[in-house]
Parts: sequence; structure tokens; C-alpha cells
Amino acid sequence: MGTDFRTAERFGYSMTDIFKKAKGIFLPGKSAEPNVLAAFRLDFSYSGGHMEFTVAAHTFYRIYLNGIFLGLGPAPAAFGRLKADSYDLTGRLEEENQLAVEVMGYVPREFNYSTHEDSVFFGELTLDGEVVAATGEDSWKCGVLPYRDFRTEALSHGRRYPVELYMLRERYDEWRRGTIPRETGCEVVAESMEETWRDGGNQDIPAGHRIVLRRATAMPDMEEIRDLAFTGASSVEFEDFDGAAGNWWETEEYLDRSGGADIKRPAFSRAGYRDRAFAGSLKEERDAAGAVSCEIRPKGKAAALEFALKEAETGLIGLCFETQGPATVDIVWNDFLDEEAKVPVKADSVNRVIRLESEGGRISFESMEPHFLKYIKIIVETSQSFRLLDIYVRRYRFPDRNRAFFLSSDREVNRIYEASKRTLLTNTLAFFLDSPERERGGWAGDSYWTGRASAMVMSDTTVERSMLYDFLAADYAEALPGTFPCCCCGGAKRDPGLMYTWSLFVFLELTDYYQRTGDEELKEDFRSRVETFMEASRTLKNSLGLLENIPGFVFIDWSASNNAANTAPICTAANGLYALVADRLGEMYGNEPYRAEAEQIRSVFREQYRKVEHSKYDLFTMYPFLSDSMTLKDGKLVENSVYSEAAQYYYFWTGLLRREDAPQLWKILLEQFGPMPQKYRGTMQLSVGNCGVFFGHMMRFELLSRFGETELLEKELKHLCGYMTGYDPGTFWETLSGTDSRNHGFGAHYGVVVMRDFLGMDIPDSRNKTLRIAPGQGSLRWAKGRICLEDGQFAAVWHKGIDSLSLSVSAPEGYRILLELPWEYCGGKIIVNGKEQEYKRSLICGNILDVRIQV
Repeated sequence: MGTDFRTAERFGYSMTDIFKKAKGIFLPGKSAEPNVLAAFRLDFSYSGGHMEFTVAAHTFYRIYLNGIFLGLGPAPAAFGRLKADSYDLTGRLEEENQLAVEVMGYVPREFNYSTHEDSVFFGELTLDGEVVAATGEDSWKCGVLPYRDFRTEALSHGRRYPVELYMLRERYDEWRRGTIPRETGCEVVAESMEETWRDGGNQDIPAGHRIVLRRATAMPDMEEIRDLAFTGASSVEFEDFDGAAGNWWETEEYLDRSGGADIKRPAFSRAGYRDRAFAGSLKEERDAAGAVSCEIRPKGKAAALEFALKEAETGLIGLCFETQGPATVDIVWNDFLDEEAKVPVKADSVNRVIRLESEGGRISFESMEPHFLKYIKIIVETSQSFRLLDIYVRRYRFPDRNRAFFLSSDREVNRIYEASKRTLLTNTLAFFLDSPERERGGWAGDSYWTGRASAMVMSDTTVERSMLYDFLAADYAEALPGTFPCCCCGGAKRDPGLMYTWSLFVFLELTDYYQRTGDEELKEDFRSRVETFMEASRTLKNSLGLLENIPGFVFIDWSASNNAANTAPICTAANGLYALVADRLGEMYGNEPYRAEAEQIRSVFREQYRKVEHSKYDLFTMYPFLSDSMTLKDGKLVENSVYSEAAQYYYFWTGLLRREDAPQLWKILLEQFGPMPQKYRGTMQLSVGNCGVFFGHMMRFELLSRFGETELLEKELKHLCGYMTGYDPGTFWETLSGTDSRNHGFGAHYGVVVMRDFLGMDIPDSRNKTLRIAPGQGSLRWAKGRICLEDGQFAAVWHKGIDSLSLSVSAPEGYRILLELPWEYCGGKIIVNGKEQEYKRSLICGNILDVRIQV
């Protein structure tokens, strides 16, 4: 297998002149030190011309121009890489200017959102394309910002760094235009380098170097939301928290490593708070724009002000307040209220509090970390007055460019679509987040579903392309060549853990993306990685050609299907997924041996299923179910008699079993399983473990769609999604308990179901220039929608009369429309683009279609 070197230009990351002179700098001796908040300043004059500032950093940066917020970032990148952003300063400048950059250097050891690397900052100012100032030169000043206290408990297991705790004085932020505290010289810690792409693995990056790429996606929406409702003031009492002192991940070893008994624990100390009737004095004012300012004087130890957003958002919390003397201000946030109508301080294993210790005076503050929130509670401890002058949330997520739309006659279906869109937007930045609060990690597996939703609900394929390249840039997991890390831009250089099935989902996403876009460059850049992975996977095969003893953790579904007994030694569902991926990769690359591998695996299990059919009348039979796991004995498969609902869906979804292979199994799944079964199961079949949302129910809905069960799909989708949207925050959850993340990116795929199965418009096939339309047979009277991808607009609208159907569809020039009509209109009079013709359920026409049917 030859090595093919490519520059990053090949796949859309322009390397040209990102940094002409800038070098990576940080505070002397502190680039490898965890938890350093660094300040960088550049003072410069301006007399006209086009001026830009380009920046890249690890871990986070925030920029101010002349004391005014300019932007934050960066986009996450794979190990050894940084992604650069450029800001146009023209029109914002004065004669004399101060550019201030805060860089948060976590140097994380456990972090799903960012790689475990040392801190670095690149910055370059250009005027009409010529470099004016660059990091690594004497023009930059730097220093440590002393007001953040890092000796605290951590935020969450997925963002395992200290919660934000600050010791603030009035004018603490004046360094942005004045003097940097503890100013020192800057140390060059890294050089930028161009990437020469080696397919199939991460290139060797010399020590002290970073590959710098441009952000390949839209800049985030950073608008300030000030339309918060003031829901009231309360007095607050602090009681002992009746929960665990720490979350499951806050072990003694971890707490000791974080500072032991000396760390501050604001979340734990506030978790047991109780609201009481407000006993102090409250003065409330509103300005002409409706913004609220409040002045309270607590009577007793503490008081609180509570606010609510109209819709939950991903963003940063900002406020301005004034106190006459010392005060402790705790900002508590959450995306839901608990059963006591409180804003929970601990939820989903996240410590949701920011603490500000003020000595008095006026303080303006904005959090460094983004959160997903709908409710904000400001708990104040002071013996004097507290005046809240301003409160806002700064969005930090992918911008809504309004390029996709859906509306129907059914409000429940509309609500599912809107919830899908909010789930997607709040979980998208420069890659797809699994959750915007707890982890912000770009997990494999999740992104397969979110990527499909991005094309359909957001009309965007750039984020998915960028994320696939981030996966490709990452090193193999240690256990097996060709595989991918669990999180595309988080973790160590080589992930010690392996989730083999999620590597399969990345390759499946690749084939899906290629079918949608026809992206030949990405296909070719992945070729070597595919070959390496397939070759390594063959080492896991037994004498029957089946994967056996898959290393690492085998993820099937958040249910019993993940248990060791269900996944080893031969995991049936994982073999089905491998066969699907091999088949799709074989089709994409024209590789018949891959497709032969898929057929071999399918034939073995279909033959095994014929043996299951013979057990129909056995005593205590588990017919018609196929065991989740099997053992190879004397050259023959022996079922391990463990069963899960999710695995059965995998068999059909991956093509391991066809409906004609197991009609009774499909019938039982149809009637006795799912979120609202029509019939109860028999005694033995109660041992089949129920599936979860993630991914069992998702696959079930795909099968209901594939097999034409639209009416049942509508009922189950409304039942399942309606349950979730009936609670805060109005987004889709990771699990149905509500105790885990209530906003998980993969749930945006319900919007794909709405568009595909009710409007009837599938994801356009850019490669073959086709658009499939199959109007839903559910209860809707009409539906309309559009998406707008690179090729142009795809739009459809239909409405049903008592005995008629009208349908209009348009696609970009060069596309063909593939129409499949509902069966109930068979035999009707049909007019296509103004001409009557013989009725056919399936029609193929050009890019414009008007159909009228009269029964």
C-alpha cells in the first residue's frame, strides 16, 4: 500500500499564508502548566486600510478590541493541529488601539472537547495583506491574569477542569486597555508548519510545532440575548445536601489530584439551597428596551434573583452588578427546573455554578465557558445592597441561516421539527457536539445521525466534512490500526480506548456523506485509512469469517445490548454493522472483495437463523429471536441465549437479516416492542432487554420508514418525541429518564424523519442528481418544506382533499425527481405537469414536477 502525500489544500483547508511571520507564544515556563489564564496585548496605530487579525490558540481564546468584545474560539482541531480564525477590524478602529486576548490554558488530562496538549497562542495583524505585528515579536506583551481561582471542584466528567471561580475587584478588566498585571516577556513555544497529508494515520509532527489550518465552517453566532424574563426574588437558606458529596467521577484519587481538602466546592455547598419568601427589600426598574435592573438588600444570609430565557440556548452568561461592600455572587444555571421548581445546582453529573467573590464596586463579567441553559439564578450573599445592572446570554453555536424549513397541518409534527432544529443548532459549532453542556465532545457514532440531520434540517454539509477530516487527521486507537478515537478533537494523542463499532459508524457516515455530496476528494483522502482498517479488521476474524473478540468496548445501544454477555465472543449486531460498512465501502470504492466479505458474514447468520426457525416448537423457545452473541465450538455457532431489542433492530437495519428471512421476528418487533407496543410479550420473551433512544429507537424508526409503516411511525414518533418536548428544555434527550443530557445532538435526526416520511422529501442524492419524493400516508392534510444545499433549492408542498392529492416539487437544474405516490390513490386520474397520463405509482421526471390526482 503506497503512501500518498497531499497538502491540506486538497480538502478545503487553505494553508496559504495563514501565518506569514507569527510564532506560537505563551507565558515563560507555563505552557505545560495546567490552568493558566494568560493575557496578551498588542498596542498599535491605525491611519486607514484593510486590517485583519488572525488568531489560533489552545485551549480557548477571547478577544477584545479597545475594551469591546470581538470574538471567541477556537474551532476544535485534531491532535497537533490548531484552527485559525480571522477577524476584520476595519471600521472598528481608532487612531490608537489596544488588542487584548485572553487565552485559557487548561493543559487538560481528561477532556472530551479538546486535545490534551500544552497551551499556545498565535496572532498576526495585517494591513492590506502585509504583516504589521506578529506573535514572537517584541510588539506583544503578556502576563498572568490573577483573578481566576483554579482550586475548585471540576465542571463535569467530560469537561474535567475547574468550575469558574473568580476573585474580582472593580476595574479588574482594565488591562484590556491599560496595564497587564504581572506583565512579563513572552516565550516562543511553537512554530507553525504546513500539513503534508498521509492517508491512514497522523503524520509525525516535530516537537514544538503545530499544524495550523483555517476554520472550515461558518463562524459561530455570538449575538447577545437580553430578552430574559425576571421570574422573581427569593430569600435563600442553605441546608446540607442530601445527595452524594461527589459525582460518580469525583473519586478520592481525582479530588486529591485536584487539590484535596483545600479545593473550594461551590456546587456542593449550594446544592442544598432552599428558596423562601423574599424578606428583604426589592427595587425593580426597566429601561425603554424592557431590560430589567434590580436592587435588593437581603434580610438574612442570602437572597436570589431568577431569570428565564424564552428558549434554551448554548452560550456564555454575562452580567453587570454593583455592591456597596464584599459579596459572594453565585451564578447557577440549568436547562430545566426540578420538581420543587428550583434551578438544580447538580444535574447530569455537572456542577452548574460560577462563583464571583467581589470586594465591592461595579463588576462586569462574562463566563469563559459556554453552557446550555434556560434558567439562571443569581444567589447573593452580602450584608449590604446588591444591584444587578445587566444580564444577558451570549450565544455560542452554529448560526441559523434559515436555509431549511418545514411546516404541516399537524402542530405535534411541527413541534418535533422545531425541537430537532434547536437540538441541532445548539449542538453544532465546528463539529457536532454530543451534548452542549456536559461534554461538548464530538463523538463518533452520534455524528452519523447528526450529519444526516445537518443536511436536512440545517442545509449544511460543511460541518460534517470538517468533522470527517478531523477524524481522519487523528491517530489510530492503540488497540487496532485504522480505527478512530472516540472523540474526534478530544483526548490524548493516541486514544488508549477503542469503541470499534463507532469506528464503523464513521466509515458508514463517510459513505452516506459521499452519496449526498459526491465529494471525490474526501473519498480519495480516506482510501488509505479504509484499506488499513479493513486489513486490521480481518485479523479479528475466525474460521467462519466472523469478527470475534473485538477489542475495547463494543457499543450497540444504551441498554442491555452493551453487556459483556451480549457482545462477546461473537457479537451478532457488530458483525451486521461491519457487513453493512464493508458493503457500502465496496460500492463506493468499486472493491468487490469488501462486498464479498459482507455477503460471507450475512450468509453465515442467515444460515444460523434457519436453525432458529427449527426451534419454533421447542420447550421454552426464544423463537423467533436471534441471540445477541454466539460462541464458535467445533466449527459451529452456538447461541449464548442473550437477547436485546436493539440487536434485533440492527439485524434488519444492517441487512444481516431481510424481512423475508425472518417475517415472524419483524412482526413481533412491530407489535410487541417500541415505545408504545400494541401487544404484550409472552413469558420467555420478557427476557429480551428493552432498547434505548440511543440508537435502538432511532433504528426502529428507520425500519418503520423502510418497510412502509408510516401510520405506526407517526404514532410512535409523536409519543416518544412528544414525551421529551413536553418537558424542558424542548430539545431531544440522550435517554428517556431525563436524568442524563436533555439535549443530545443525535436527536436532531427526528427532523430527518419528519421531512422524509411526512413531507416525503428524502436527502438529495448529489452524486446521482436525484431527489426522491414519497408523500407520507399519515394523518397530515398538508405539508411544505425546503432545503437549500450547494446545488440549490429543493422544495416540496402537497395537500390532500377528500378524494384528491396535489403535489408540487422543484429541484435544481440537472436533477431528476423520483416520485412514489401513496397506494390509496391507485387508479385515479393523474395529471403530470399539465398533461394527463396513465396512472403509475412511480414516476421519473425532470427537476420540476406538478401532480394532480383525482380519485
